[in-house]
Amino acid sequence: MKKITSKLHKKQRNSMLIYGCLYLVFGLIQKYFETDNTLGWGYVVIGIGMLTFVGYQLYTNSLFSVIKWDYQKLTLKAPEQKPIVFNRTAIKSIKLTEKSLTINAGMGNGEMLDLDYFKAEDLAYFKNDFIEQKVTQGEAYSLTEA
Repeated sequence: MKKITSKLHKKQRNSMLIYGCLYLVFGLIQKYFETDNTLGWGYVVIGIGMLTFVGYQLYTNSLFSVIKWDYQKLTLKAPEQKPIVFNRTAIKSIKLTEKSLTINAGMGNGEMLDLDYFKAEDLAYFKNDFIEQKVTQGEAYSLTEA
């Protein structure tokens, strides 16, 4: 399968990093000034847990958006979501703009993907390889029906 991957979604990563560090620092400060305090240990544990979760997200590449395609399928994966798979024959229309990719696959089936973190070259490659090929196949299908 051909694949393009986005750059790192910094807003999601930074929010967890900032809050994790704040919890850790506040917990350590509270433990330093008060000797018998279980709330400080709670802050330390939450901070370490948040920082560990950010490391796990970076390790599993869940902070990246991914578009995969081949002759039969198109797979979209946004950060923190499961992959969504579309059969090529079920896709009715594809709209690619600078900011989003919208797929219409019938009533109630479709998806919109934010493209802010993708490179322009990767999107041009996707457009040339999948979208324009899809149009030519659709035209050939329409001609065989007539």
